[in-house]
Amino acid sequence: MNEPHMIESIYLFKSLREKHLTAPMLTERERYLSYLCEIGTRQPQLKSVANMLLHIVRVLELNATRSVGMDEFLRGCERWMGEKNAQGQCRTLYYFRQVATKWLQFQGSLAAAPTPVPPFNSLLSEFLSALRLQRGLASETLNCYRAQILAFLNWLEPRCPDFSRVRALDVEEYVESKRERLSRSSVASYCRTLRAFFGYAEQHKWCSCGIKSSICGPPVRRVAENLVGPPWEDVLRVIALIGDSKPADLRAKAMFLLCSIYGLRSGEVRGMTLEDIDWRKGSMAVRRAKRGKTQQFPLQSQVGEAISLYLEKARPKCACRSLFVTLNPPYRPVSGKSMAIIFNPRIRACGIAMDRYGPHMLRRACATKLLRTGSSISEIADFLGHSDLRSVASYAKFDISSLKSVAQFSLRGVL
Repeated sequence: MNEPHMIESIYLFKSLREKHLTAPMLTERERYLSYLCEIGTRQPQLKSVANMLLHIVRVLELNATRSVGMDEFLRGCERWMGEKNAQGQCRTLYYFRQVATKWLQFQGSLAAAPTPVPPFNSLLSEFLSALRLQRGLASETLNCYRAQILAFLNWLEPRCPDFSRVRALDVEEYVESKRERLSRSSVASYCRTLRAFFGYAEQHKWCSCGIKSSICGPPVRRVAENLVGPPWEDVLRVIALIGDSKPADLRAKAMFLLCSIYGLRSGEVRGMTLEDIDWRKGSMAVRRAKRGKTQQFPLQSQVGEAISLYLEKARPKCACRSLFVTLNPPYRPVSGKSMAIIFNPRIRACGIAMDRYGPHMLRRACATKLLRTGSSISEIADFLGHSDLRSVASYAKFDISSLKSVAQFSLRGVL
């Protein structure tokens, strides 16, 4: 007896079934639809993908599995974009490309375009490796270094193909171009990155000496007024207004509590796994985003309840071991951009006026709360995972009356 087709479980009408069953590459299309079903894709989305697959095999003229080059793929996208439906409206190019790319990659039949080699790639790679090994920087910090240096090298290559001939005047011209479009703090960040890069380049004789010392960024105060977090009462108000029925709200509440009560960074929350929560001992492990250290914390009751509720009622059952995952398939760890989408609207909805929103605002509120409950700067630095006491002293500048020594680390009023 023949096994039922995947198409038959998606479509009820015989005419629709026949349309899909008689089209080319039935086995390949059904294999992909079965995969989508296994990872939790809902029925309406399965129908949408199945319909788009019919158009893909037609537009790309696919009758059997074969390699599809990038040029052919792009021509197919142009052909699809030029087609009109019965109402004369142009079809959605983005969805066509999205489904076609994922299906062809799933089969291994999309010939990837050659990845362009960044200019002076060996120099950049060696510098980033040195930063990772010698300073133990977090991956997100390294990505920031890479993006800023790569932007400079892309600008430099047409003007100076030989890196050994780069001059201080070239760097100055590049920095001036940034001053026209970026804020003072952003330009200062680029200058710090370039000084670090050219310091390493001069040390290894990749270029002439003196370029590092010539890079002068705009003066930016290390301590700014926006380092002060919002009042703790406002933080509690935001958390109290988060709902407790929708999956998105249950996930958000657990995240808000971790960022406010423990002062965790966005990357530290996103980096937590299911194994990091020890329910028997009532503790949790946090891998610090900077320096790569792991700290153990007691699991505060309210946080534990929020995480437990999220795991029970909101978190999808999936193979991903991250604690916080996307709510829709394919399930994967929550991204940094998603964190902003989760946090910013909820904070703004409460009318809290801040220069910047997001998870780091709650970290600042936690630091300020600890300071006002009598914890010393060194204790707060340990709690927040700071290696530099000046980072915590930044919060203290605007709350001198709260600075006092304590004999024992205290989180009263917080934990």
